[in-house]
Parts: sequence; C-alpha cells; structure tokens
Amino acid sequence: MEQARREGNDLGRTMRGNGANTPGQGQLGELPGYQGTTLPESTYFSDPDRLTAEARPIANANADYRTVTDADNTRPRFSSAEIEDVTRRGMTIAKDPDTYLDGQQLGGSSGTCTPLPPGAGNKGYYEAVCNKGSKISEGEETCTARLVPSVVNTSRYFYYGVRDQNEGNGFARNAVMQPKVAAGICRVEAATPNVCDAQVEMGAGGDNPASYLRWCKGLSSMRTTAQLYSCSSEIPQAEIPAHVNHRTGTTYLRKEGSTSVTVTRNEGSCPALAGDAACRPVAEEVCTEGPETRMVEGVAVTQSCWAWSRTFSCQRTTQASDCTDLDANRQCRFLRDECLDDPQSGACKVSQRVYSCPLPDEQAPGDKQYICGGDVYCINGDCEPIEREASTEFKDALVALHSLGDAGNQFDPDNLTVFKGERGACSKKIFGASNCCSGKGVPLLTPWLCSAADRALDEKDDKGLCHKVGTYCSDKVLGICVTSRDAYCCFGSKLSRILQEQGRIQLNKPWGKPKDAKCEGFTIDEFQHLDLSKMDFTEVYAEFTDAAKLPDEVETMTKIQQKIEEYYGRAPRN
Repeated sequence: MEQARREGNDLGRTMRGNGANTPGQGQLGELPGYQGTTLPESTYFSDPDRLTAEARPIANANADYRTVTDADNTRPRFSSAEIEDVTRRGMTIAKDPDTYLDGQQLGGSSGTCTPLPPGAGNKGYYEAVCNKGSKISEGEETCTARLVPSVVNTSRYFYYGVRDQNEGNGFARNAVMQPKVAAGICRVEAATPNVCDAQVEMGAGGDNPASYLRWCKGLSSMRTTAQLYSCSSEIPQAEIPAHVNHRTGTTYLRKEGSTSVTVTRNEGSCPALAGDAACRPVAEEVCTEGPETRMVEGVAVTQSCWAWSRTFSCQRTTQASDCTDLDANRQCRFLRDECLDDPQSGACKVSQRVYSCPLPDEQAPGDKQYICGGDVYCINGDCEPIEREASTEFKDALVALHSLGDAGNQFDPDNLTVFKGERGACSKKIFGASNCCSGKGVPLLTPWLCSAADRALDEKDDKGLCHKVGTYCSDKVLGICVTSRDAYCCFGSKLSRILQEQGRIQLNKPWGKPKDAKCEGFTIDEFQHLDLSKMDFTEVYAEFTDAAKLPDEVETMTKIQQKIEEYYGRAPRN
C-alpha cells in the first residue's frame, strides 16, 4: 500500500514538470463549444438583475427550461401517502437494523433467516372516470285547458235622482248617483220630469194617478224636478233604500237591453308543449271540471266540461356531476378532462374527467420475504447484502424468443403483418346506472346490464390484452351526449399489446380517433425497425421466467445441508 502511494506521487511530479502536458491555445480550440473568454454573456457578470429580467420573457419558449420546470405538467406527481407507503419497509429496517441482521456472522457464512417487514406491495393503477355537464332528464309535464265565459252586456238600469230632502218621496239622492256617473257606471239621461210625474211613473196614485198629481203638485215641497239616470249594472238597494218601483216591485225604474254569455276554450300552455320537439303526449286529455251549470253575471251557462288536463313526457336539460366520490378520494389523482361533444361547438356540454386510482395490492398477505445469513457478507464490520437478481440478458433473451414466437403465431399472410389487433368497445350511460366499462383490474359494476361482448372485452382487458384508445360519444339527445363508448384494440397476447403500445411510439404510428380506432398490425418492415432494447417489458418478465424458473439456491443449499446432517445422524457410532 505504501509503495503504491510513493509511485503515485512520483508520477504526478513527473507529469507536472512536462510542459507538453500544459493545455495551449490550439488545444483549447479543439475543445467542443469553446468560444474564447470574451463572450456577450459576460455583460451579465456585474448585472445579474438584468439577466433575470431579460430571461423571463423568453424562458417559456426554451425547451430546457420547460423540461426543468415541468411547464407542460408531464412529470408524475406522488402524494405523501404514496411515498410513505413505498418507503415504509426501508424506514422500518433503518430504525432497527439489528433486529433484521440478528444472528448473522461476519465471515459470510449462513445464519438464521429473519422475516422482513411487509412491503408496499406491487400496486397497479387503473383509470377511473366520471362525468360533468349537461344531463337529459325525462319527466311528466301537465297543462290545463279551460272554458272562459265572455259576457256581452247591453243592459241599462234606470233610476231617478233628486235633491236630498226629496229622497223620502221614493227616489235616489243625487249625492249617491253623481259619483257613479263620474266612475262611468251611470250616465245622465235627458229626462228631468217633475217629481210628482216621476212618482206616478213608479206607481204612485194607484188607479187614479190624475187625482194624485193634482194633490202632489199643490205641495210646495214637490215643486222640483227629478233627474233620470241609466246605469250599466243594478245599484244595490242598500245604497238607494227609498227608490222602489211599486208597479214592478223592483228597485230600478225599468231595465232595457240584455246580457249574453259566449264561451271560448283557452288552451293555456298546451300548444307550447304540443309543439315542443322534446315533448310527446302520453295520454288523452281528461276532463277535470264538469258537467256543471254556472251563473255568469246572472246568466245560467251549462257545459258538459269546463276544464281539461293533458300530460306530456318531456326531456329537459339540467346540470349534473357524478364526480363527488372521485374528487374526494385522496388516493386518486386527476389526469385530464376530455370533452365528449362531437363535434364540439362553443363551451363543452359534457366532459369526462379521468383519474388514476390504485388497485388493491397484488402481493398476497402470506407471501413473506426473508433476509438470511447467506445473503449478507461482512468485512471489517461493513456488511452488504448479496443481490441475487436474475440476469438482464436472460430476461431480454426470453422477450426476444417470445416476440419471435408471437410474430410467427400472429403472422397475417394475406396482409403481411404481425401483431394485428381487434377493435372492441364497451358502453357507459352518462349519469346513468349502466356502466360496462370498468377498466383494467376492476370488476363490472352492473354486469347484468352489459352485453356478452361487453363482458368478453372486460375479461380481455383484465388479462392485459387490450389497449384503450379513447372515449367517444355514441348516442345524443337534443345535442347532449347520453351514452359514451370506450374503444380498445385487443391482441393475442400481453406481449403483443406491449409491442404495439411502445412500438407505435417509436414508429410515430397513431391509433386513430376512438370512433375509428386502427388496430392493424406492423408490416414486416415496421417490425424490423423496432428497437426492442428500448422497450419496457417488466410487465411480462415474471410470466416468462416462471416457465424457466430454477430452484432457489439458498433453499437448495439448505436442503443439501439437511440431507448431510441426516446422513451422519443415521450413521452408526463406534
């Protein structure tokens, strides 16, 4: 060790004394990106505030700046709960390492096995969706049509009015009649007879009116006139208690004209509902009032029905959302908002919100893991675990072999393509109970409402055979989406799906719009241009290695030791 130190120092002194090793201007010129020491940016050395001010407006256009600041919001974000879940096992061991290394020998020989604390499990995620926007609601609306009587009144009621002191002679007071004239109820007629003549006209004098007139006109109090009034309606007797026609027994002097009633049907809001394209009648109209005779301004009017009711079933637009549960679920992370309008015109009417939610842990509760003496090697008090990971070359070889096998099995000789998929789609009622698109790893919520094709697609998706292309609106009412469909491309194997998903990115080959998803395979030329080394096949490694799994070496060595001990334990002792 000391000799190596001396040799290193000697080499350093020798190299330092050799001037040929000092960089010159020529060597600096060969340095990539070197442009000398006088650069335009040097003006910022003494004015860093100007650097900040001038950089701010152009920063958002700089690709490197956007990558560092995640301006496009593409970097995954993890909640505190997710981070704590993943690091819980490591933190537990770090707090009490002696518990998990208890019984280990520094020389690296095998010792006892200590169970590790449970890990976070192999969490998977699925896309959960909900909807916000306009909802079509169907309900019953009722309208009423009724008969409306119209009165044509040509009747006139005549009265005599006098000064107050002659009211008791059988007349109405002018003080009562004049306000009614002003109100338009009555009008002043031309006749102004002597009060005695007016009395005779209303029956005074009986069978000998001439004798009564001679006597009446001889009275000084009767030497005045009466004013004739005609009114459109009869005046209540309480207002003119002395005014009586003794010949007819009526309060008024006489009545002229008549009152007639005509009946018309008022349809109310029924024409609007009948003409509404969103409404349809659900029953015949029903009579709700009648038959009946009604008095209308003294005229008896009889009708077999006075009112009818009509019922319509109408579709109306309301605002709705079924995202409350997902918004409140802290384990779910919002990913994106997709408008289902097709085509979209103006503000989005119905949108689909997509969340990433965790699946239940895939690691079974009974699958315990251990750290054993043979898995730790210590020297000078420093211990390191011996990692026994499978060879990455072995996994890559397995993927390559399976890829070639699938390519042969899924080769289409007619179109000369490989890894061709089939288009499938499932349906979901917007704001409805029927949902046949549960997502990978999640059971169907309403299987009894789903078709056989929907259930078969869900099984394929759960097996990892399908790629979701997207969602589109398949049924609209009044321009509002009421049913959506999730479009998928399903393949013959999980490996085929992974090759398609990651291969299309390399080839810049789109899936197409969800409504017209393209699930065609790769051409031979396209498949030859795929770089499998850049693809992530972690999802299928376990399936491939299960078929070629070798016995665990620790377990094998333990069994060998047990057999040796058993052999010597049975050997006869001398």
